[in-house]
Parts: sequence; structure tokens; C-alpha cells
Amino acid sequence: MILINSRKLIIDYFFYKLSYLFYQLCRMKKVLIFFLFSSFNLHAFNDQLNEKQNQKLIQLGIDSLNTISTINFEYNSFVKLYMDSYLIKDKQLISKMLALSKHYFPIFEQKLDKYNLPLELKYLSVVESSLNTRAKSFSGALGLWQFMYPTAKEYGLRVTSYIDERLDPLKSTEAACKYFLKLYDLFGDWNLVLAAYNGGPGYIQRKMISTGHDNYWDLRPHLRTETRNYVPKFIAITYLMEFYKNYNFPIDSLDISLLDSDTIQIDYQINYKTLSRLTCLSEEEISYYNPSFKNNVIPKGSTIVLPRNNIQDYYLNYNPYKVFVQAVDDKTILLDETLINYSVVAGDYLGKIASNYNLKIYQIQDWNNLKSTKLNIGDNLFLYVSDDHLKKLNDIKPSSKSYIVQKGDTLWDIAKMYAGVSVSTIKKLNNLKSNNLKPGSKLIIPKI
Repeated sequence: MILINSRKLIIDYFFYKLSYLFYQLCRMKKVLIFFLFSSFNLHAFNDQLNEKQNQKLIQLGIDSLNTISTINFEYNSFVKLYMDSYLIKDKQLISKMLALSKHYFPIFEQKLDKYNLPLELKYLSVVESSLNTRAKSFSGALGLWQFMYPTAKEYGLRVTSYIDERLDPLKSTEAACKYFLKLYDLFGDWNLVLAAYNGGPGYIQRKMISTGHDNYWDLRPHLRTETRNYVPKFIAITYLMEFYKNYNFPIDSLDISLLDSDTIQIDYQINYKTLSRLTCLSEEEISYYNPSFKNNVIPKGSTIVLPRNNIQDYYLNYNPYKVFVQAVDDKTILLDETLINYSVVAGDYLGKIASNYNLKIYQIQDWNNLKSTKLNIGDNLFLYVSDDHLKKLNDIKPSSKSYIVQKGDTLWDIAKMYAGVSVSTIKKLNNLKSNNLKPGSKLIIPKI
């Protein structure tokens, strides 16, 4: 009986201790939950406080921009969306832009000041091209300011087989300034000017008429997505690049600088290879300073940009005669060009036209902003054709007697029958893609 009671006491004591332990654990859990909840509330409060301080800081920055610029900078939820995106996702991009801005912004500011334009327009190039001189859009716009071919020609930028001045920082900025002036004359409001730069002045004018709105923010909901977001993006970029020190943006370093450079005029046509020998610069460095030359060839009379120290090397090593001979040997001598307005006829296709005028298909597409190779009868095409090739085409006249290909004939054999006629001339005149001949086919032989 005593043994049973002892066993019962032991069991009761065990369950008591177990219950007490469980009670203590529950208390600890409540305390832990309390502290966790309190900590969460504290962090949430701190985040809320930091967000309020950040918004106040941004608004102060926007207000200061409005005191120094004729552009009306507004801070709203649309602008905030882009600021958050840059601050969270694109810090590296901003850092890179800050580095590149040291090279390009002095050029932009000089030109903008010349035309009495807001200096903050320099940030538009960041939105357009991320300060990439060779940036190209899906629609065919090129350069720092993303000029389309027709607009480039309208504002005096040369686009040929050998040079595209849309890629030239100095000349394209000059053209951009002239375009800004035209747009401001049309709209009288810089936000509308920015929208028109993206969407086109005609598009913005039509939307203003159809909606009755002459304020960008009222007009914004009625615009296409890209143009709708263009001004908020510009404001966000302007603020962050003006006040980047507030956000501890690291600034990338670049090995090449445009600041310590100057221009020289080339007296003779020269290729990058030869110029590299004369200047002690790599071909890549020459291309960086002179992005507008397409084929690594600089035509006679062109103005190029070089570091000042390397300009001295150029004049020390320069011998016009040797340079000219080198260019001839490398077969890079460029001839003058003539602009042709070509009307598409039945049977024409881009490959045929390119072959007839000694051009590349992509060149014709680029000059005429063609998104495909499809052509319609009556289409007008701009072609830049060398004067030498035009002369050859004009000198080629069909003979009154055609030649019928015989079995076993080769182009070489046929060319030998006619004094002064080459294989290449026969191929071009008859639009032959290979040397293969079909017996019975008719060939036109040029009269020499």
C-alpha cells in the first residue's frame, strides 16, 4: 500500500513539473511574440520615417531645379515610379552615365548655351541613348540624340555610305539644339517639347486638338505608352544626376577622355590602319573619338578628333605622299558621291538595285528607313552612288548585236571576243550572280 502511494506521488510530481514547464514555455512564447511584434512595428515606423524624409528631400531638389530652369519640373507618382526603379534596379546604369557625362556634357552645355536653351536638356541624351554614340533604336534612329534619317537630313547632318553625322557628338548636338528651338516655337512649353521630341510634333498637335488639352500632364493619359512615360523619365534622370551625391552613387572610371582633345583636318583620304601608325593610337581609340565614320576610312577634307598629345605625333609622322599611296594600296580611296532619286519599277528588288549601283542592301535600307526588303512599284529610293560607278553605267551602252551563249562558252572567252570588255562588266550589265552560263541565253555586250 505504501509502495503504491509512493509511486502515485512520483507520477503526480512528474506531471506537475511537466505542466509548470509547459506554462513557462507559453509565457516565453508570448514574450517573444511581443518583442517580435514590437520590433516589427519599430522597423516599420523607421521605414515610414525614412520614406517621408526621402520624399521631402526629393521635393526640395525638384523645387531647386525649378528656381534655376525654365523647364517646369513636377514631382508626382509617375516620376516617383522611375526614381524608385533607378535607385533600386539601375544604380549601376546611373554610375556609368555619371562617368560618361564628364566627356559629353561640356559639349552639350556649350551648344545649349549658344542657342540660349535650358542646360538641363543635356539629360535628354541620357534618356535617348544612355550616352552611347552608336545607339540604334528599332525604328532606325541613331546616335546620342537618336535622330531619324529624314530629321537628320533636314537639320544638315550628312548620311552617306562612308559617314553618318548622327553619330558625331558635336554635329548631332548642334542639330538637336536647332530642333529644340523649332519645337519650342511650336508649343511654347518645354514639357510638350519633350513629348514632341519623342512622339513627333504632328502627333502631339493632333492629340492637343482632339482632347482640347494644352498642358502635358492633362494630355498625358491620352498619349501612347512610350510618350506618356517620357517626361516622367526625363525628370527622374535629371534629379538623380543633379543630386547623385545624396544617394552615394559610385562613379565609374573611363580610360578615354574627350576633354583633353582637339580637332584637325585631314588633307588626304586615310584609313584607320594608317592613321593608327601616324598617331600611335589604336584603331579602337580612333573609332571612339570619331564614331561617325562607317568603314574605318576618313575622306579627304574631313575633320577628326584626337587627343592633343597624339595630334603632335600625327604631324611629326605625317607625309602626305606616303599616306596617299598607302590608302591606294589598301584600296580604300573613296570617290565623290551623287545622290540619286530612284523610282522602283516592275521586276525590281533590293538585291538587284544594290548590285546595279554597286551598293549594299543594308545601305539602301538605312538611307530610306526600310524595315523590310519589300518594295512597291513607284517607291522612291535615295541612293548614294559613287561618281566613278555612275560614269561606268552611263558609258555602258547596249550593242546592236547581242551575243547568244554557246555550249562550252565561259565569260572569260566571251570577254576576249570584244576589245576593252571585262568579265565584271558583262556580269554587272546582265545582272549575273555567278560565272555559270546557260547555252542559248542572250547576253548584252557593252559598246566600248
